[in-house]
Amino acid sequence: MNLTINSYQPEDLENTVQLWYCTWHQTFPYIQHPQSYLEWKSRFRDELAIKGHIWLAKLENRIVGFIVVIPEEQCLEQIFVDTAYQNQGIGSMLLDKAKAICPQGLKLHTLQQNMQARAFYEKHGFQVRRLSINKINGQPNIEYLWIP
Repeated sequence: MNLTINSYQPEDLENTVQLWYCTWHQTFPYIQHPQSYLEWKSRFRDELAIKGHIWLAKLENRIVGFIVVIPEEQCLEQIFVDTAYQNQGIGSMLLDKAKAICPQGLKLHTLQQNMQARAFYEKHGFQVRRLSINKINGQPNIEYLWIP
């Protein structure tokens, strides 16, 4: 597997948002997300790409995963791997990159019902911190914290 981890470039916007949107909807087919694809795209471009450090996992120049880290908040804002490429170590490589960006510690949020993600985070040393509600989609959230 010839996987590379590269920094995000503006020309990656469409492919990155497509992966994000499709993977989220494949993971939660029974949740009606309140935002349209265009809202996801503008949020990525106008918020995440400005505040965050974004790294892409590419396989043969195809984006198969990404992270968005906001160092000032010590926050792993997003981590997604294409469902066709999960369980191959890509998420672990991206998570290692996030930990390198914020070596003093990281927090993240995921939906409480996302048991696969929760097991992944716990395997990588994250601990449950608190429960909340996702402010965008209204679903029950769980906050995780990693302290090295």
